[in-house]
Amino acid sequence: MPVYEYVCSDCGLKFELLRPLSQASDGASCPQCQHEAQRILSTFACFSKDESGLSSSIGGNSCTSCSALSCDSCNL
Repeated sequence: MPVYEYVCSDCGLKFELLRPLSQASDGASCPQCQHEAQRILSTFACFSKDESGLSSSIGGNSCTSCSALSCDSCNL
């Protein structure tokens, strides 16, 4: 089962739910305030190794210009 990410439009809580594919388009209630939450696009990091064995990230990363001290304060 995939993990889907949601964000509550009322209180801003970002949370994850493990759901079967058959429930991918179903709504979700915020566990904090019980309001309807919207499913968001999950971000991820991807790395590869070159001939020298060094790792590098592939693709864009929305966090490169972020000045936050931790990802907990991100509202994406």
